[in-house]
Amino acid sequence: MAQQRVKVLRRQRIFNRAVWQKSSRFTVSGLVTMGIGVVLISAGAVLNAGPYSSKGLLIGFGAIIVLIGIVRLLIGFINPAIPEDLQPPVIPEEGVERVEILPTVPEEDESL
Repeated sequence: MAQQRVKVLRRQRIFNRAVWQKSSRFTVSGLVTMGIGVVLISAGAVLNAGPYSSKGLLIGFGAIIVLIGIVRLLIGFINPAIPEDLQPPVIPEEGVERVEILPTVPEEDESL
């Protein structure tokens, strides 16, 4: 019973760490990406140029980059529903021999 409780606590700790790592990585990069997009949009809006100029190109690229930033920000905020959604790290058991299904080095054919 105590061992099962330890497993649940360990899985919960792994789950919380994975959620924190995902949210911190995607949230920060999403905000930075959105900032770059806003800078491009504002630079394009400041330009006084004629039709078919770099003004529209900068605003278009800025809008696309802002959308990418929003998606990355949303990915950072979405959490898995339960800890069982994450695979636990595989720890090899002692005393159990590891069997390789595919050989790492191809064997030479001696029939030639």
